[in-house]
Amino acid sequence: MNLKQTLLGGPIGEIAISVREKYELLSASLFRTEEVGTLANDQLAARLVAAICDPGKTFLDVGAHIGSVISAVKKHVSSAKIVAIEAMPEKASRLRAKFPMVTVHNCAVADEVGNATFYVDTKRSGYSSLVSPGANVHNTREIVVPVKRLDDLFADEQRIDIIKIDIEGAELRALRGADRLLSRNAPVVMFESAPDRSGQTNTKAELFRFFQQRDYAIVSPNRLAHNDNGLSEDAFLEGHLYPRRSTNYFAVHHDRRTEIRDKARRILNIQAE
Repeated sequence: MNLKQTLLGGPIGEIAISVREKYELLSASLFRTEEVGTLANDQLAARLVAAICDPGKTFLDVGAHIGSVISAVKKHVSSAKIVAIEAMPEKASRLRAKFPMVTVHNCAVADEVGNATFYVDTKRSGYSSLVSPGANVHNTREIVVPVKRLDDLFADEQRIDIIKIDIEGAELRALRGADRLLSRNAPVVMFESAPDRSGQTNTKAELFRFFQQRDYAIVSPNRLAHNDNGLSEDAFLEGHLYPRRSTNYFAVHHDRRTEIRDKARRILNIQAE
């Protein structure tokens, strides 16, 4: 993982990422045809979220891991102010060393403040989470991390334009601690929503309704640049069945839907419909 982080942002790293993405799509088209749509949507989501932040505004990366999204945002929107949330101390330290211009908070985020058990996947650290793996405890170690609310981390005058959140099933808990931030800034939220982990209590229906109640539409990555009012609850839930529609979705406030559609069109060089 240290080598991957070292290569981030450099020409070798960019070439490696591009080659890997093309290889994954080619491999899927040859051997796992049903999964091509999921993979293409996830790659498209990464491309869009890296370039969609307004210059000078704040991009919030919740679950920053090794900083691949941070590196991409720095490349595409160099004036964006980037804030990272990373629960694992060693990862947070590496992020500070690699990206000294980024504000890094070494904590987990949820709707309650305190300390909590964090489950570290020792084989695939990107799958570590506040969510218990349940019976699937192999290759897991437990650490205690501070937990904060996103609403408490940001002053009222700080404009959060984009939030990327990938914290392995704890997304809804984090969003519930950001109610004031969401209502104040109406940021675009790109969030991971994979099938439930063992022991997870927050259902996908609750996540959908959370956004719906706040006038957000949930849009799949390949529809962000098009006229689309968002998925219905049934369609969102169906998208989690194999083969999944996507692993990542965009939540866009209704007041910003046209603005974000047009930004996505510029990023993808799509002509108006």
